[in-house]
Amino acid sequence: MKKAAILSLILLLSACAGQNLQQALKQNNPERTCPENGSCTVEILQNTTLVVKDDVAGKFYYKTETSPDFTVIRYKYTKDTNPALADAGYTEEVVFEVDNNSKILSYSGSTIQKTKMLFGVMCFCKGKAGFYKVESGSISYKDNKLQITVPDIVEGQKLKDITLSFK
Repeated sequence: MKKAAILSLILLLSACAGQNLQQALKQNNPERTCPENGSCTVEILQNTTLVVKDDVAGKFYYKTETSPDFTVIRYKYTKDTNPALADAGYTEEVVFEVDNNSKILSYSGSTIQKTKMLFGVMCFCKGKAGFYKVESGSISYKDNKLQITVPDIVEGQKLKDITLSFK
């Protein structure tokens, strides 16, 4: 009888703890933080892996490929600009992958590269545009929130603290 009561308590507590990471990622539209003067989008690409490459100039880029083992998350900030101004666009992007078999997500410092995280800047700005490997920072999933901290990589960077809330 004691074993049944303890087992029931464990099941009850785990049900109240919220959804695991993979359940959360199956949602289409999580709530998200966004810097001022722009808009943010989140893409969750199930069964997709991130392939990071570099070109002859040493700049990084990526492509995605189908894989049953991973999910790619792409968080993008687009600054509000006057459409009449040519070359005024400014976008920042954080992209990374998570293992579909992981139940938790918690990386900080150099271990963040286990997610293959990249930070990208798309703009008409010499020397700043392109993708950069995120070599430090943190990422964690707890209490139905995915929290990402990106270190300063470029001057005037907008994406630093990102929170995605899953209901």
